[in-house]
Amino acid sequence: MNTNSVWRSRMSLTLTNEILFHYKSSVKVGELERYVITYNLYEGEAIPSDLNLDSLWLKVRNMNPLSYRAAYLMGPFMLYCDVKTAEYHHSQKIIASVDYPKFEPNVQAQQDFVAELSVHNIRQQYIWIADIMSQILFTTNTNITYEVTVGTTRESVENPHDLPSYLGSYSPKLTVNRLTTLDLWNLPVQITTPKRKKHLVLLTHGLHSNVSTDLVYIMEQVYKSQKNYPNEQIVVKGYRGNVCQTEKGVKYLGTRLAEYIIQELYDESVCKISFIGHSLGGLIQAFSIAYIYEVYPWFFQKVKPINFITLASPLLGIVTDNPAYIKVLLSFGVIGKTGQDLGLENESEGGKPLIYLLSGEPLTGILRRFKRRTVYANAINDGIVPLYTASLLYLDYDDILEQLQKIKENSKKPPPMNNVTVNENRDFFNKNFISPLTKMLSIWAPQKFPTEEGSKIPKVSFFESASSILLPPLPEKAYIMDPDSRDPVIIHDKIYTEDDIPQSKFNIEDGFFDKKNILLQAFFARKKERAKYRNLEETIARRWHTGMSWRKVVVALKPDAHNNIIVRRKFPNAYGWPVIDHLIDVHFNGDDGDSDGDGDDNCFPQDIEAIQKATNEGANKYEKVESIPKEYEWLNKVETNGVFDEGPTGMISTVGEIVEALAKRGFSAMTDRGNTPEDPNDEILRFEEMNSDLVQ
Repeated sequence: MNTNSVWRSRMSLTLTNEILFHYKSSVKVGELERYVITYNLYEGEAIPSDLNLDSLWLKVRNMNPLSYRAAYLMGPFMLYCDVKTAEYHHSQKIIASVDYPKFEPNVQAQQDFVAELSVHNIRQQYIWIADIMSQILFTTNTNITYEVTVGTTRESVENPHDLPSYLGSYSPKLTVNRLTTLDLWNLPVQITTPKRKKHLVLLTHGLHSNVSTDLVYIMEQVYKSQKNYPNEQIVVKGYRGNVCQTEKGVKYLGTRLAEYIIQELYDESVCKISFIGHSLGGLIQAFSIAYIYEVYPWFFQKVKPINFITLASPLLGIVTDNPAYIKVLLSFGVIGKTGQDLGLENESEGGKPLIYLLSGEPLTGILRRFKRRTVYANAINDGIVPLYTASLLYLDYDDILEQLQKIKENSKKPPPMNNVTVNENRDFFNKNFISPLTKMLSIWAPQKFPTEEGSKIPKVSFFESASSILLPPLPEKAYIMDPDSRDPVIIHDKIYTEDDIPQSKFNIEDGFFDKKNILLQAFFARKKERAKYRNLEETIARRWHTGMSWRKVVVALKPDAHNNIIVRRKFPNAYGWPVIDHLIDVHFNGDDGDSDGDGDDNCFPQDIEAIQKATNEGANKYEKVESIPKEYEWLNKVETNGVFDEGPTGMISTVGEIVEALAKRGFSAMTDRGNTPEDPNDEILRFEEMNSDLVQ
């Protein structure tokens, strides 16, 4: 932790100055900052007779210009904010309503988040934790500036008249510790002993997402399971280098993740590994596992695979269950090469769809060695990844429908949202983003996709889900305060073996893959012919089940289910809390199949310090296999980039990074004109460096 992020009083001031703390900062995509606010009500053992129990007040202001509100593709320039007491945990009932966590999903430019920090009973010390996160999605070179103020009255923070000239804390009673993204992701490792075996847990984000803010809740919950592993150290990591690159295809993203694991995370104290992937992240991790298995074959000889977990991942693609215009847009690159992968477009040079290839060897060979393979799937309220593809198709649908019917019968109509800011933001978002996008799509594909007859699982549209990503329907207050008010969300939890899969009624012929674009074939084919392409998804599902079992957990979450399932933001996506509780209880309970409960002694060297020294000096890196079996060459074959491979938002990010690189280069030249003449090729190298593996 950076010592510069800790502020204490620089002078002894009385509380006549109503501003106790003031600070300015900024966050980019995937960045969050946490402020731990400690207020000492009194010192010593004796309680003062004149003790003041007036509340403190917190304000977070988005400092970006008002015009930035409409800049969605270069942002959006929104902040997420929440504040809670240090004692808060979602499993405990909140008795006093003043302790209810305060949060705002989207603080737009020139908006404020104001929260009361209640001092309502006599105790020596109060501690609150405030989180501020960037909601930027599409670009790495823009940021959101903001300021944090703590005062003794609401008026003092809302309308400050005399802010101090320096930043920090101005009261001897108040201490504020600021933690950055890197602090939060690295501190749990630093505070544990290094002389233990490591269980590496990889978290991977999905499309237009990031690991450092969107999966921070899961990271913190996994670390809480450390108590179940007294003799090994859990290390949770995620690759940040794919942020704003997620339209470049599963192969591109998965290769970078695999190289990050090998080059940055592995040392010989790593004895176990687990993977948790959300949405597209599940496919990215599947590719990286296959890549490592073939290109670095020594890895899984040294590291024991434990958990392979996906949450709402499109493991079969997304051809069948989406409207026709979505299929066309995927094919034409609306989300780049990734969209073509999800649309089951064939690989170049007469190959087969990447997701089809992934569902067979060599991936299935190594997946069989994992102790647990689990898929979590949303039954309802997920317009991004349908149930059938997230659950590998084969399910006891009668049981799921019965459970959904029970939920419908027992459900109560939720109270109307009383958060005016959220409603205003939602109207603005729909008007300025969703509505123009819908009009654009109507030009491309004015026809509507016919609803399948006999469909009984309720659906939510793609656009409803897109809107909910940034503006999720908020949970009821009772849900957050009282665990007893929460309905069960796990509606199906069963292990499916290969024997549970019904016999196939068809075969995929060799000629099926002759034409390049299966997605467009499916779109333009007649209704009877389209069934042929649904058979492809069924074939992929069967391949995933060959020779191994899967635990399938189906959940019924309220909107926005696709992001609730990972608790993207702690309170707006709180409906997903029970899902993550289930994930931790099942997969990180200390039972990894070891006789002594803490792993195989063979993978644990006696001299950890010597191993770490060798690793730091580069002596512990293992060779990369350059030639792999011909049938698996698709794993590392270099492909020719197509015009749509990056996708529109990928292009926005890339252009922004080029501009930023040129600006930095110009600044560097101005400050160091005495150097030797610069090589014109340096700019290309600098740009390549910017897009290489980022620091974790």
